[in-house]
Amino acid sequence: MQHSYRQLADAIGADIRASRYQVGERLPSVRLIAETQHVSVSTAIRCYRYLESQGLVEARSKSGIYVADWKSRQTTSTVTQKKNSQAAPAVEYDKLMSLQHRMTELYSLTAQPLHLGLHLASAAPEWYPCESLAKIAQRLLRQDPMLIGVYPGGTGLPALKTSLIQWLKNAGMDLQANDLLITNGSTEALSVALRAVAQPGDAVIVESPVYFGLLQMLENLGIKAIEIPCVPGQGISLEALEYALEHQGTVRAIVAMPNFQNPLGCAMPDKNKKRLLRLVEQYDLALIEDDVFGDLSHQQERPQAIKAWDKQGRVIYCGSCSKSLAPAFRIGWIAGGRYQARINSLKLSASLITPLFEQAVLAEFIQSGALPSHLRKLRERLAANIPLATAAISRHFPLGTQVISPAGGWWLWLELPEHIDSLALLRQAVAKGIAFTPGSLFSGSGKYANYLRMHIGRPWGREMEQGIKTLGTLISEM
Repeated sequence: MQHSYRQLADAIGADIRASRYQVGERLPSVRLIAETQHVSVSTAIRCYRYLESQGLVEARSKSGIYVADWKSRQTTSTVTQKKNSQAAPAVEYDKLMSLQHRMTELYSLTAQPLHLGLHLASAAPEWYPCESLAKIAQRLLRQDPMLIGVYPGGTGLPALKTSLIQWLKNAGMDLQANDLLITNGSTEALSVALRAVAQPGDAVIVESPVYFGLLQMLENLGIKAIEIPCVPGQGISLEALEYALEHQGTVRAIVAMPNFQNPLGCAMPDKNKKRLLRLVEQYDLALIEDDVFGDLSHQQERPQAIKAWDKQGRVIYCGSCSKSLAPAFRIGWIAGGRYQARINSLKLSASLITPLFEQAVLAEFIQSGALPSHLRKLRERLAANIPLATAAISRHFPLGTQVISPAGGWWLWLELPEHIDSLALLRQAVAKGIAFTPGSLFSGSGKYANYLRMHIGRPWGREMEQGIKTLGTLISEM
């Protein structure tokens, strides 16, 4: 059975081919299509994107959707396909429409030997306090070698929970020990949070573009993801969100990354955070707040978490040390509010307890007072790389490339000329030892095919400059 967006696209496409809509004529807006056809906004968007991929319509910035000169485009396309039929194998677009296929291809490509991994999910190892953490670990084992022979219990090492509670005050939160659960990284925190508030068949709202690991998680849990556009500098579009909430009856939660969203790197203003919380309260939902990048602002001050304003316990706050302090430790935490008892139970049934040794090392590092100094240096290094990378992209990438400069974290989100397929580009780049993350992974429907996410959390030098130049050359050749 066809998806509703395909049925709608086929009907509009038939009208275009029958000249009921003329070339250059403006088509109904996404909102109007959604209202008149009784479908969701995301379905209407997918319909138009499908028609655009068929060459029947074109989107004009800040103007709308118009009927394309589809007859001449199809003629040109046929000629081009004949010319290129023997030049390179065709991209298997039917497979690329599956998130799992796109993820499998990414992992396969990036498993090859690389000298410049711009797809990585952490900063350079030398930018973390590895030696300090190693010294603490060695001292703890010398003092108490039985530490690794004790079976752990409880919801987390009390010393770490005490340290985290004190640290999280910087994000505006006032927590008690019982409010916090230590997890195996933020991945487990997100997983138990989702399972606490939604069942298979339910829907949750996510940002678009969105971290692909969340999409995989939702798919594995049997939960539907409703994608709402994320606006650079503003976060999730509250207008589109409110419209979706009015028309979607099965939504159980919203998953958002208000501070330095992955992949955009944007920070949601406080007024938007408060309005988002009001919508959560109004529609009786849970808000899962992913704040793993919250400590990586390119400014001096850390932004507040939405959890800071939560008076009803609706916000499930998820954090981690994996991005800011110790990637290999895989230590995360979750403050679940009204859902905490359910979360604790799910964690216990899934993985019992988080190992204590790494918790003990982190607790001592934070208690030593070394964390603020480390984060200051890390933020300064990340911020210093932004203008360097942006200037290199301007020098080496073709005209029409747009860069979304982040307010925090270590990603650059690039929009390439619209005919560039970033997954096809990745295939060519890995042959030269370079990898990045193609944009089509950041949507369940394969949107953002001409976008890519580039990691810049490493020392700047000739290798980075040359790598960006190589990518720019490949794009120009495409």
